[in-house]
Amino acid sequence: MSFVGDASSIFGMLSKGWSWWQSRHDPALRSARSLIRAFEAHGVGRQQIIRLVPTSVAQARPELSMADFSKPEQLKFKLSPALLDWAAEFLNVRRAWLDGKADTPPHHIVNHYKQPALYGPWFADRMAQAPDVDRVLTVVTTHDQPVGPGANGPVFLVYEEIENGLDGEQFSRYWLLSDEWYMYHPPCVENMAAAVSVADSAGVLVIGKQLPLRELVRLQNRETLLPELMGFVRGTWYPTDLVNPPPLQDSPWRQAVWQGAKKWLERTA
Repeated sequence: MSFVGDASSIFGMLSKGWSWWQSRHDPALRSARSLIRAFEAHGVGRQQIIRLVPTSVAQARPELSMADFSKPEQLKFKLSPALLDWAAEFLNVRRAWLDGKADTPPHHIVNHYKQPALYGPWFADRMAQAPDVDRVLTVVTTHDQPVGPGANGPVFLVYEEIENGLDGEQFSRYWLLSDEWYMYHPPCVENMAAAVSVADSAGVLVIGKQLPLRELVRLQNRETLLPELMGFVRGTWYPTDLVNPPPLQDSPWRQAVWQGAKKWLERTA
């Protein structure tokens, strides 16, 4: 390697080291990076964020401008509790995550494990609060493990509300409706099928997506945002088949799962 190449490599390592040190020791910079990352993950570009900020927040002192969102190093000087509160509510992410609190998941978790009937009132409440959105429940499983006997990877229930965003683009907000569920554990699979049944009965579109295991592990470790995760879809499946299988496609495994799901629903009804 040439002297120039060696120098460039060393400079790159030093830059990464400096960025890491700043992230660890500059909480304002960490919050600014999280805010910009969250908006970009939800499909909002840095130059677009200012268009969404309420006037009361944007015109506070110090006043915000489009340029302030161009890079975290600039935005950190304009951060305020009001801006972070608004961003957390608008994106439906946890305020503590924007603050950089350790081990805080970015998304709100509504986990009714072993009480799946409670998803019914929760869906009804969301419909009352946001009547004019499209609703999707996505059941996320591991790509290389077909849903059925022998599957052992994690499973996630992701609820999404979709509305019109800037310039005619779609904008989504997300909730996690499960927490540390696994396909190898029968009660988790039964509760997943029960939640699918509740969502389907409530008029929520139910779909299935398959992703690489490494990405699901990152979600478990709270290292990624749900819209970032959805960029790694490798396949699809039909969760409603667990409730109402197509003709001639039933199985003893599916029947056992659904019988267990009905018991959970009866228990918590």
